[in-house]
Order: sequence, then C-alpha cells, then structure tokens
Amino acid sequence: MLSFRTPISIGSAGVALAALAILGPGAVSAAPGVSPAASAVAYQSLSASVAVTHVQGASQTAGSSTTRHSADMTSGTDSSSTTVGLWAADWGGAASKRTAAEWQAAATNDSVLVGQAGVYKKWIPQLKAWNPNLTILEYNLGPYLQKGSANYNTVLADDPSWFARDSRGNLINLPSFPNNYLMDPSNAGYRAWHASQLAASVAEYGFDGAMDDSMGAGPLGHYASGAPMDTATGQPYTAQQWLSEQVLMLNADKAALDGKYLAFNGLVSGPMYVRESSILATSNADAGVSELFLRQPTSPVTSYPDATAVQDSLQMMSDMAAHGKTFLGWTKVWSSGSAAQIAQWEQFALGVYLLGQQSGSYLDFMNSHSADNTQVAYPNLDSNMGAPMGPYTVNGSIYTRTFQNGTVTVNLGTSSSSIQMNA
Repeated sequence: MLSFRTPISIGSAGVALAALAILGPGAVSAAPGVSPAASAVAYQSLSASVAVTHVQGASQTAGSSTTRHSADMTSGTDSSSTTVGLWAADWGGAASKRTAAEWQAAATNDSVLVGQAGVYKKWIPQLKAWNPNLTILEYNLGPYLQKGSANYNTVLADDPSWFARDSRGNLINLPSFPNNYLMDPSNAGYRAWHASQLAASVAEYGFDGAMDDSMGAGPLGHYASGAPMDTATGQPYTAQQWLSEQVLMLNADKAALDGKYLAFNGLVSGPMYVRESSILATSNADAGVSELFLRQPTSPVTSYPDATAVQDSLQMMSDMAAHGKTFLGWTKVWSSGSAAQIAQWEQFALGVYLLGQQSGSYLDFMNSHSADNTQVAYPNLDSNMGAPMGPYTVNGSIYTRTFQNGTVTVNLGTSSSSIQMNA
C-alpha cells in the first residue's frame, strides 16, 4: 500500500552512522560521537566486498575539459573567478553552530552546499541573496529508515515488504548502529514512496534538489546484521545487482524532483569506482560524491595513495564527465599530524584534483574531524589558474598540467604537489 507519510527527518547522529556503515569511515560526517575504531571495522568489511565486472562508458581524454562554473549545477553562471570549484558536505554539527557572518562566508566560498532541512530551511533565502548562483541540496539518508521514527513505524505496519531482509527473513540493521534499518531498493513501492517523500521535502523548504546518502554496495559486507536477499531469486544480492537496483531508486528520485538537482553519495573512491561503483554513474542523477577521494580519513597522515589509486581516481573523474555527471570529491584528514603534514595533504589532494578536474568538478577538503567544511583554510583553494591548456601529462612519477595562469605538478615519488603561478 502506497501512502504519503511524514517527510523524512533524521538527527545528525543518524546521518553519521548510516553513512559510516554504507561507505566506511570516510563517509562519516563531522557529527560528534562516531568512534574511529568502529569506523575502521566498517571500512575493513567494505574492503572485503565482492568485485564485479562492469563495462564502463567511453572515457574522455584525461583532464580534457576544465573550467570552474556552477552552470552544471544550476542554470546560473559561476559566482567565482577562481579555478578551483568548492563544495561542502555540510550535514554535520558545524552548520548548527555557525554565525551569520560564517553563513555568508559559506555562501561566498562554495558553489554547492549539502545540508539538513532542519538547519538550512531558515537560511536558504538569505544564502540565495548572498549568492544567487549557489546550489543548495537537501541531505537525505538514502535507503535507510531509523527505528522509532514515524516513517519507520508506519512503513513497518503497512508495507513491511519494503524492508530488506536476510536469508532468515529478518530485518537488516547495523549492529554498531542498531537503529538504522536497510530498505529494499528493488521494491517499486518503496522507490515510489521514497521519491515522493524526497520531492515533497525539497519543495517545502525551497532546496534546489537533494543528495541521497549511503548509496553503494556497503550493505553486502560483513558489518550488517545479514546479507540482503534478492526477492526475485531467493539468493543474496551480488554487488552488481544491488547497485543496479539503486540506479532504479536514483532514477525514481530524479523523476520525482521534476527537473531539480539530484546527487548521490556512493562513488566511494577511485579504486572502488573502477571495481564496481561506476554502475551508479549510469543513473539519471546529476552528480556523485566520492567520499574517500584519495585517502581513508583515519589512515596515518603520512600514508599516500600509490600510482594505481591515483590513476583510478583520475579515471573516475574523467568517466563521470563522460556520463555527463558532476563530480564531488571529498578528502578528509581525520588522523593526527602536524600542521605542515596536513597542509602537505591538502596540497597533494588539490594537485591531483586539478590534474583531473572537469567542467563539472568540485572539491571539499576537511582538515580535521570537527572542521567546518565551508571554511577555506588554505589560500591555494582560491587560486585563479584560468582555463587548462590541455590534459595532464605523465613523466615517470611526475604528473603535470598547464593552465593559463600557472602549472600544477604532482610527484607521486615524493607524495608532493606544487602550484606554480605565472609571473
């Protein structure tokens, strides 16, 4: 039975916990109270998921088209003259503590903001006044309901088949976060309901669209209470099957939004994209988030990706552009380190990002677990390098890309990056 229910609403803890369970520790927001140890356990389970074979669409030449603008996100033009496009995953605790001056800075610094309706609803008109070209997306938990919520109770009573179930017919939750229950994206009734809920909330609060969090094949790992079963076959879902059902869920959400913007969090990382999550790029969604862009947030600050991981990350950016999708990269350094070590990581992440940046690319760098993502903590994020003069080139371990106003060089041998502006 399909019925219209209370618009989806979750607390910041639910946001963080479901994201952690689906995508690993890199997917946790800045909300407090999430254990790095629990994050590591979830990530290890994710890493053990089964690989799939997926034929990707043809890719563009590496880094073949790059300018920063927000026209990919809205019908407006770029609000910034810089080369670096910035976005902010702003559904953590920082938004609720922000001053008016800090909100204005957020509107000025970023082209895209993703936040919770409970915090953002009163700020949307003012944010638009400060920056008419800003794209503001409503955070949505994705394929989960929280036990005890009005939606959970009503769906369980009226439409229990919408919940994913294991081989014993039990509902599936996350033992580390037992209130988060997995839904079945293959159920057409659930997809229609979720889409209607999402569209109603976006319209009510005046968002430009929404972002579905917690997409991806994470529930197939060992950290869930059970593996979701495919009701059509009676067998556990494969990663390819599960992701294909999520494509249908994203397509339903996009259709219900009636022209408004839809992003999803589920690309995970470059290696995971090459392995399986590229399937989500075939959906009708407009953008995808890579929440483990170049690093695992709690890995040592001295740990850097190898050449294969970097190349996979660049391939992900190129392939998303080939599918006509905006790329939202998120790099987080949540491990301890000196200011110089964290700054080196920021420079490295920015360098790799600029190597692969496409016309619809945006970066969010988070230099601590409690950082406010909307603050620009490093001046090079304001670099105005102009348009690229061509794709990046490779000479051994050194990657280089030339822009109108400068050159980006990334040395994988020394895990370093530099931006040299023209005189």
